[in-house]
Amino acid sequence: MKNLIRVVFVMSFAALLGASALAQTAVVPPPRPGDSGPSLAVTMEFIQAKLSEQGSVNYMSYYQDSASGQQWTEQFSDEISNVTANPSSCRIDYHWKITLDGAVTLDQDAGFSLRDVQDLAVMTGEMHQKKVNTAAGVPTQDSRIDPPVFVLVVRRTRNAENPFVFTEEEMANRVAKAMVHAVELCGGGQKAEPF
Repeated sequence: MKNLIRVVFVMSFAALLGASALAQTAVVPPPRPGDSGPSLAVTMEFIQAKLSEQGSVNYMSYYQDSASGQQWTEQFSDEISNVTANPSSCRIDYHWKITLDGAVTLDQDAGFSLRDVQDLAVMTGEMHQKKVNTAAGVPTQDSRIDPPVFVLVVRRTRNAENPFVFTEEEMANRVAKAMVHAVELCGGGQKAEPF
């Protein structure tokens, strides 16, 4: 009887080892599903066209500082031009010009690799201005923007950002959706930590 129990135990143990060995056998993963949605070339063409269509976005910002009680206004013109969305390099390049109360405060070429994009956010002009003010050390400054604008903020590695100003929230969201798709096709986006 003891030998029978020992034989059954050995056979069960051998079966367990065999199953374990089978479970560890390398299996070829199933083929990756095809990318859904438009191709990278079509997506980049859409982004380039829609960013170019924005032209110069003009708006007034009415400020109030809750700490000092001061109030003032500033007239902005934010212009993106010469947009190139290149699918082969996964880059978006453009010229960015900002005018504040008639004086040019920024006039430079800019761009970024879609592989460096961590995430994107669309926010109202007021929300974006509050974020900028807080980062500049003046969180007591609030603003009201007229006419309303919407800012697509492309956040990249090392806390770098590229803001794009739109007159319509729907268009800002459409471009954001296209950029998310392009980032995915280019291999960018936040990577989950392996452990």
